Amino acid sequence: DNHGVGVFKDLREEDPARRYKMIARELNRTEGGMGVRFSADGKHWSEPTLCPEMKGSRGDVHNNAFWAPELGKYVAIARLRVEPWQRAVGRTESADFLNWTEAVEVLRGTQEAQAYSMPVFRHAGVYLGLPAIYHEHRHGHGGNDRTHTELAWSPDTVTWHRIDPGTPLIPNAETDGHYDWGCVYASVPVFLDDEVRLYYGASNGPHSDWRDSFLALATLRPDGFAGYQPDDENKPAVVTTRPVPLSGATLTVTCDAGGGSVTVAVVDEAGNVLRQGRPIRTDSTDHVVRWEAAANLEPYVGKTVRLRFEIEGAKLYSFGMKP
Repeated sequence: DNHGVGVFKDLREEDPARRYKMIARELNRTEGGMGVRFSADGKHWSEPTLCPEMKGSRGDVHNNAFWAPELGKYVAIARLRVEPWQRAVGRTESADFLNWTEAVEVLRGTQEAQAYSMPVFRHAGVYLGLPAIYHEHRHGHGGNDRTHTELAWSPDTVTWHRIDPGTPLIPNAETDGHYDWGCVYASVPVFLDDEVRLYYGASNGPHSDWRDSFLALATLRPDGFAGYQPDDENKPAVVTTRPVPLSGATLTVTCDAGGGSVTVAVVDEAGNVLRQGRPIRTDSTDHVVRWEAAANLEPYVGKTVRLRFEIEGAKLYSFGMKP
């Protein structure tokens, strides 16, 4: 009797009866539309409370909600129908999970590659989204009626940026009839110490036809969602950060450099090199950077610097700082 169900366990909730929260499209109510439910155990649920403020939301795919600590509010992500007619990702917020703002569009693709739904999660101080991109098969649009999953990010859940639009984070199989040839719909990841697990719903047929469904798994290295690599594989690329506070004396880098190198330098605002790192030439997670002339970063801890990375035949994922 409901559609597009999203459930999460709210660890900050003081009322045990509302520990688990659900957002879904309620199909068997004469009023229709979106609604919320509560549960103490995740299995036995209250009757729905309808949320007419979410008008505009179709809500039939992968609704999801979460607490946004920076905003001090709950945020829900649902599907909208926008003009000219296409699917888009919508957002609504609430202080109490009962009274919501009107859902507004926060992400859309093109008519040929529509942003269909988007599970969202907070990670490393920002928000990441896993938008399902639907290639609608309609006369004159040339779509293949299939769906893949991409990556997007936001600093605040309001303004969203697709990362390398058109490039899947989880691609479809190339062979017709393979278990994830038709559709890929990802869930919020499970984070382990040495791996990120992306469980996803898959199908061997297209979106609008009969198909078998599968539970599938994609994995990433820690911090492996996206990385920088040279546009020209025959030339190195340089990435310089905006000013960042140096919070520790040990700098770590996560990269794939087994066939090339990643070299980092600490520079000041004028671009003068303060510390020159030794090249990293291995695939490594949290690789501790070693500095030329046996130097260290102690003199610069607590100061604001820039990090300049030279990437040659490699991919840079992330950097971190430790005491």
